[in-house]
Amino acid sequence: MGKATQRKSGGRKKKADAFEKKEWFKLKLPKINGIKAPYYGWTPANKTSQGVTSESRLKDRVVTIRCGDLEDTPKADNQEELKTAINLKFRIADTKDNECYLDFHGMELTRDKTCSLLKKWVTLVEARTDIKTTDGFVFRVFALTLTRKQNGQCKKTAYAKTSQVKRIRQKMIDIMINELGNRSTREFVGRLIVDKCGEHFKKELTFIFPVELPVIRKVRLIKRPGQENLRRINDLHTAPEEEDDKMEEE
Repeated sequence: MGKATQRKSGGRKKKADAFEKKEWFKLKLPKINGIKAPYYGWTPANKTSQGVTSESRLKDRVVTIRCGDLEDTPKADNQEELKTAINLKFRIADTKDNECYLDFHGMELTRDKTCSLLKKWVTLVEARTDIKTTDGFVFRVFALTLTRKQNGQCKKTAYAKTSQVKRIRQKMIDIMINELGNRSTREFVGRLIVDKCGEHFKKELTFIFPVELPVIRKVRLIKRPGQENLRRINDLHTAPEEEDDKMEEE
């Protein structure tokens, strides 16, 4: 009787903490215009078992980073500043010396920001186009804008005609192709972060119909080269900052 009781009480093993069995890798950010922080946190991976390395477990893992956290001093959410409402997605392309080398994978406005843009009594105009970079990546870019009341307008609504909506949409597509197309991924992402398209939307769309809040709301990776170019990844993380300054002066 005593033996059975001992077996019952002593048979249970203490549950080990799963995170004690993991290796931690530092996330290394690419040197792109608008990204000032060199690193962003850590990510875990299970330790080597049955011939599978920890690095291979991390390959192609996607991490989401708020754009406001990439400044020298992280910025809090601010409805007036677009940069704090952008979530950037990066893919782990390579791993060296317990550091994960990140590559751009996509971008999206936060849900709160997207919902705050939508309003009644105006016309929502959305546009999308596929942009191919010079290094073989294809991104689908989505943009939106809203019409607004003209100065001194008494009417409650500010709806655009169907013909005006078509012209605005085509103009948005042309601007996205001109500002983002035929560039490397580094330049493409840098122009997205500093909102180059938003500046041109405000200038050129107003001639068709008064608009407000024009913005790139989402960027999705459609296609990438079949073979990973490790030299490109290395250049993306070690290129001199003079290239970024030159692009900012354009």
